[in-house]
Amino acid sequence: MSDLELWRQAGLYDPDDPSADERLALLRYLSDRGASIDQMVEAHAQGNLPAVASDLVVRKNKVVRASEVAAQSGIALDRVLRVLLAAGIPAEPDTEVPAKAIDLMAAFEQGSALMGDEAILAFTRLLGAAAIQIAEAAVALFYSELGPGTEREGRDELTRAQLAETATMAFTSVPSVLAQMVFDQFERALRRAVAVRGWGQENATSPTGVVDARFSGANAELVALGFVDLVGSTAWAQGLSLRDQSLALARFESAAWSSAVLSGGRVVKMIGDEVFFAAPTAEVACRIGIDIIRAAAEDEVLPTARGVVGVGYATPREGDYFGPLVNVLSRMVKVGQPGELVVTDAAAAQLSTNDWKLRSLGLRELRGVPRPVKAFVVEPV
Repeated sequence: MSDLELWRQAGLYDPDDPSADERLALLRYLSDRGASIDQMVEAHAQGNLPAVASDLVVRKNKVVRASEVAAQSGIALDRVLRVLLAAGIPAEPDTEVPAKAIDLMAAFEQGSALMGDEAILAFTRLLGAAAIQIAEAAVALFYSELGPGTEREGRDELTRAQLAETATMAFTSVPSVLAQMVFDQFERALRRAVAVRGWGQENATSPTGVVDARFSGANAELVALGFVDLVGSTAWAQGLSLRDQSLALARFESAAWSSAVLSGGRVVKMIGDEVFFAAPTAEVACRIGIDIIRAAAEDEVLPTARGVVGVGYATPREGDYFGPLVNVLSRMVKVGQPGELVVTDAAAAQLSTNDWKLRSLGLRELRGVPRPVKAFVVEPV
């Protein structure tokens, strides 16, 4: 039986359809690359036959069953399934998983022997979350720039398939690039950690030099933290298209990222319309905050922003920070007026009066915070 007849019987091709030639070109293209009838039928039923070209690139990676990972690694199957789940891969014994999962298990066992199962499972979940976010971002980027309804989606099914294939091929270089980026950032993170959490520091001290027993030990880090959020962003978003809103928020995130990296700090995370950042000193954190607020003010689409900076002890975990300081600052960000940066008294004490002008806001009550906090508006001189 000819390919044409197979495709016709499978419902993939109708010679009487006005776009039959276009569909035939796509089917031949996909078949030449190894697409099966079943694979094409499934994609066709979902209305996305050109995407098979992308799937064919991804599926070149070798896969094995989860049970084989257990057999080859010599690790109990239930333990393998637990680690895969932590990595974001839901698996049963017969589920096909990347063959590299064998390397994952070897790395997990090495880390577990040093730090224990629960700590390494938490780290594995972090890796899984990062991988999911990168993959989702890549797919979202493709659909926003080249997907259905965009100006560059392709004039016919074959062109769309070629675009999907080319974009996926480009993505295959990401893992090796990412590996180098992780090593580079590990070096920077290690230097930051040694500076503030070295073994020579036996006790955590307050910014005034007084030992604080609540934060003694290896888990505490003296750090400057800050939040900047967009004022009235809910109402603002309602007046924009989703694309314009996304592009504006991307500029906001880019401004935060650039300022933090160039100043020696880092963006901890974006929380919707809010950026959470960390820095080694109050001065660096304030400069980051001021830069972000200024970038929002200069943007023609973004609403105004306001922020807060504080200094104290927080617990670093999985790239994030936790503790009372974070809770206080997350509420205190609403204290300032649009365009203002507010600081805590501990942060204010670290700022040079030659470089910064402070205006007291007095004591402020914050929801969920047992005692009023002293706040200051800060501006560079």
